[in-house]
Amino acid sequence: MVYPVYSVYSVHESEVTQLHHFPVAEILHCWSLKFKSEHTEVVLAGSPERSLFRTVIEDAGAKRFVLEQLEPSVLRRKREIASTVEALAARGLAGVHPCLRNRDGDFISKAAGGFWQVCPFIDGVELKRPEYTLDAWRGKALAQFLVDMKGISDGISGGDPGASFSIAVFATELMGKLNRHDPAIARVVEPAFLFLKERFFPAHDRLPVAFCHGDAHPLNVIWGDGEIRGVIDWEFSGTKPEIYDAALVVGCIGMEDPESLAGPLVMAFLDELRAAGCYDASGFDVLPEFVLALRFAWLSDWMRKKDGEMEEMERDYIRLLLDGREELRRAWGL
Repeated sequence: MVYPVYSVYSVHESEVTQLHHFPVAEILHCWSLKFKSEHTEVVLAGSPERSLFRTVIEDAGAKRFVLEQLEPSVLRRKREIASTVEALAARGLAGVHPCLRNRDGDFISKAAGGFWQVCPFIDGVELKRPEYTLDAWRGKALAQFLVDMKGISDGISGGDPGASFSIAVFATELMGKLNRHDPAIARVVEPAFLFLKERFFPAHDRLPVAFCHGDAHPLNVIWGDGEIRGVIDWEFSGTKPEIYDAALVVGCIGMEDPESLAGPLVMAFLDELRAAGCYDASGFDVLPEFVLALRFAWLSDWMRKKDGEMEEMERDYIRLLLDGREELRRAWGL
């Protein structure tokens, strides 16, 4: 059975608005860019929820950019993300493309009654789903990106220097809410939660932490022919257990097709990570449990979106991961 992750290639309703409703020349002047044309035919990768409106524009120099209108409430976080990505690029991390600073040196401009951001447009090849889970080279490329990021990100907090994100705390709080407001769903996922509470949460709190992308699944990658051209959607980046991104990648690939949990992409991904030797063994020791725990965050997201179909699939996936954890442990050589 195929469990589809939300499509990052879908078009958000707000994105049907044409750019000519905005004084684009005035907006782009903040970056000293001269507007030539808009490319409404381009379907952008990445979650459309990240902005109020976005489109691809071309300047007089024939370079293409993504122009986004931002919610005022996210401006601080957007600046943190832009600074983080710029720092990673400055340290030589391939596949990251910083937003442009405007003429005042800021990443965000106020113009035409809104707040705007401009980033380079990176062209790519759309994934064929779920067939891409058979591509071992994608697993190796994803692992290499994470290894490279781990190697150069010391001292980068991503804007949250106070404390790392805890999926243990998140899942515990979510279960409290489910017990109060959705007891039927709580009963379905309670066995998985109780298992995690006993067998994973204590170990989770002792895992080494590092800077993580936070949402590094394959659909947040802009792929080329045999390469990664860009990694996008850094909204959840910050300090987390260092194995966080690996667990999220594996879980999202399995959501495409549970059989892919032991398929070519996942196996090549894990082999490459282990061979690099940059992650502590304690993270791999609890990888099946971490994959399971992160699905509680996805369940919460489907419920927030009121996506009943995906919510039901997520509950099934949680049960599958719980029941199959020992099989996965053997398949992954843990």
